[in-house]
Amino acid sequence: MYKLTPRHFAFPIAALVGGALGVDYADELAAHHVPFLTMVACCLSIFATVYTAVRWFIEVLSATTHKCRAAGCGFRVRVPSNDPGESRRWQEIAAAHPVHDQPYHRV
Repeated sequence: MYKLTPRHFAFPIAALVGGALGVDYADELAAHHVPFLTMVACCLSIFATVYTAVRWFIEVLSATTHKCRAAGCGFRVRVPSNDPGESRRWQEIAAAHPVHDQPYHRV
């Protein structure tokens, strides 16, 4: 059976929030007699920024993150699917990756 997750609603939610903020900003700019093309550029940039931020936020909330438990190791994996088998496989990969055997160096 097909299960809906928060990731399925990411596009409509992000488009709705980004569009609402873009329209609100356009209304404020129009009150100050800003040229049309400048207003369109500003509104599209606000839409794109909010849209990307909302999609990223929903992705972070709906994903499972596995981290390496070795001291000083910053290895982490974010798994977007909620499949238990796939999540377990990535958890084992995070625990057994070869980089944590070497000293951790900050670049």
